[in-house]
Amino acid sequence: MAKQKLKELPDDLILKILSKLPLFRESVAKRLISKRHEELWKLMPEVTFVDGYEKSLVTFMTFVYGSLLSDDTQTLERLHFKLAGNYPASDINFWVQLAVDRSVRKLSFDLFGKTLVLPSCLSSCTTLKSLILRDVSIHLVPRGFSLPSLKSLHLFYVDFSQSIVTFLRRCPDLEYLVIHQTCYGNWNLDEVAMHWVRLSSLKSLHLLSAECSSRDSLTSLLQSCPVLEYLVLHQSQRLCVTPPESCLSSIKTLHLTSFNFFEDEDIATLLKRCAALEDLVITRTKYDNVRLYNINAPTLKSLTINNSIDKRASEDKETHGFWINAPALETLNIKDTVSNFLVLEFMPEVTKANIQVICDQPEKFLGSLTLVKHLSLCCPTSETPYRSGSIFPYLEHLELCTCSPGWANLLASILNVAPRLQSLTLKSNHSTPCDDPMNFWNEPAVVPECLLTHLEIFEWRQYEDTVQQRKVAAYILENAIWLKMATFSTRCGDKDHGKLVEIKKLNRVSETCQVVFE
Repeated sequence: MAKQKLKELPDDLILKILSKLPLFRESVAKRLISKRHEELWKLMPEVTFVDGYEKSLVTFMTFVYGSLLSDDTQTLERLHFKLAGNYPASDINFWVQLAVDRSVRKLSFDLFGKTLVLPSCLSSCTTLKSLILRDVSIHLVPRGFSLPSLKSLHLFYVDFSQSIVTFLRRCPDLEYLVIHQTCYGNWNLDEVAMHWVRLSSLKSLHLLSAECSSRDSLTSLLQSCPVLEYLVLHQSQRLCVTPPESCLSSIKTLHLTSFNFFEDEDIATLLKRCAALEDLVITRTKYDNVRLYNINAPTLKSLTINNSIDKRASEDKETHGFWINAPALETLNIKDTVSNFLVLEFMPEVTKANIQVICDQPEKFLGSLTLVKHLSLCCPTSETPYRSGSIFPYLEHLELCTCSPGWANLLASILNVAPRLQSLTLKSNHSTPCDDPMNFWNEPAVVPECLLTHLEIFEWRQYEDTVQQRKVAAYILENAIWLKMATFSTRCGDKDHGKLVEIKKLNRVSETCQVVFE
């Protein structure tokens, strides 16, 4: 009987038919039968079935019965199965068929290691765009099975008895692929290398904790992705053979997390072969083995470095850190509390820089960024992390951390050489500031030009009302002629309201300045 005619049958007959379905819930069925003629009754756009939870089961069976009773052609956006129990393949296939009939777009299976018989109805589904398989065993990829419209595939802890390549071959339009824990079970990336598979549409590839026993497995995999633009390598095995440029020429974004190379020079070779690279993200951990990163990337526009998971070992005297030459770079983010070496070549295109470093030679990096417009700086081991005589002629927004003893004089130094500064933010995210008599605030001999002509926004986060902080706040409020807004906030909120009241008593040269407490 056609599905659209089911609702026209008598109530008792419909209930008898539905009672033959798996996981029958009489109360849910009766409620939906009684509402089947209501015009405003709509089906759910997203459905999750977690067995063992009655509320989830009721929601799921509402989807099942509603799909059979309704003429509504509303698209099912997402169907997620999280099944700890054992269910016949015929039941799962029936449920998935209902989703296919409603033009499902996203499908997810989490089976806690149990076997999934791939639903045959998916081969005729032209709307499925995303498939997530988690903790699933797939013993067989049936002949003729395919995912003709699939764009995104996530494989987490999937055990393929057959080759993973057999599965990937059935995804002709795949654009986004995530492979996590590929060494789990009986398969790994070597199977991709040993069986030629053409991922001709793949643009984004994420290899997370991937393990390859062959020296050139990664090369073979990349060779099958001719239009790849986005590559993530996370805690993979050591890269013994650097892929040739033909494998990397289309890559625009590269993420390296705890990635191991055979020797330090290999990172320079890898980046050189990424001729179109625009975005580079490096996250270092105690598991990677590179001492000195040589980043020479003429096309790079954005660079992010996170090397803050470990602390620097005081007994480690060997040079380790980053040498960066990226003349086209526009955005720079560095958080490095481990390295003892950081050198930046001149980067005239950088307009935004966020720098938090502990470096023994700070004058070698900030002087390369004198043309920035946005600068966020935390340099606890240095008062002046740039060469004497440097000027920041285009700096408009400055965010300075007050965690170092010499922060106040560093602020004065930057104010003197940043004539266009419009916005100033002071914060203390890493430690509570103290009044060090050896590093007390020294007022500039001449009021900085930016205070007389441009500064409009002043914000102080984690304000503690120390003697030094009060002097700095008073100086800015007394000299910033065009200041429009001054915002102060403390760590404890209302408990420190008394500190903020004292701020309001300070003189303000700007008649239009509003003082705000948060």
